[in-house]
Amino acid sequence: MILRGRTLDVGFAALAAAQLGAAALLVPTGGNETVGSLALPDGSPLSGLCLSRAVFHVDCPMCGMTRSFVAFAHGHLRAALDFHPAGPLLFIAMLVFLGAVVTVTVRRAQPLFERRNFRFAFETVVLVCLAMGIFKMVRS
Repeated sequence: MILRGRTLDVGFAALAAAQLGAAALLVPTGGNETVGSLALPDGSPLSGLCLSRAVFHVDCPMCGMTRSFVAFAHGHLRAALDFHPAGPLLFIAMLVFLGAVVTVTVRRAQPLFERRNFRFAFETVVLVCLAMGIFKMVRS
């Protein structure tokens, strides 16, 4: 089965909304400018989720992205950049993407994933985030 543009738009928008919603719901622990770890809304601590770190004791290129998203969602820009320098960029890109999906869906315009310029921008954001993550991984 071949996925059509509108299906891809809505599917990726749902994933982005879930990620952004989780970042808003999770609670950063620590002071105003730092985020030590994450907790569920009821205060229960959230354990580490990175398989690479758990198995190989090595950060992956996306290590720190969840903490970066949570910090950014709660207004801690410095902590977000410390956890993953691409976190705020990806967070904002997801917000813009959600708005664009709503706009093209309501207007019944050409789906984003059928637009060459959108695919180029999407791939560029992904590559920049991966490059920043690899740089962060090598640096640590």
